[in-house]
Amino acid sequence: MVRLTSKERLQQMADEAAAGEEQKEEKKKKKAATTTKKAAKSIVKREKVVWKIFDANYKEVACFPYSEKDEAFAKLEERRQKKSNTTYFINEVKVPMEDE
Repeated sequence: MVRLTSKERLQQMADEAAAGEEQKEEKKKKKAATTTKKAAKSIVKREKVVWKIFDANYKEVACFPYSEKDEAFAKLEERRQKKSNTTYFINEVKVPMEDE
């Protein structure tokens, strides 16, 4: 091991720092040249809200458009009266719109 003077040691540290900066710049240039971001196509999927009646096992029993809320609740009450031992409930569900 060779002893270095403080001046030589500072010079060596400066050389190493300069070499490190050059390597960082080369990596940035390579990365910038190879990576290009592609614009993601924004596809808007339209959804509509419907009323769905489910039984206790989450099996869909009936489906009504959102505007027919009264008919949906009437059907729910009819189901509850018809089969009193089965539990029914109603939910608003978003479903994809059909292409027309």
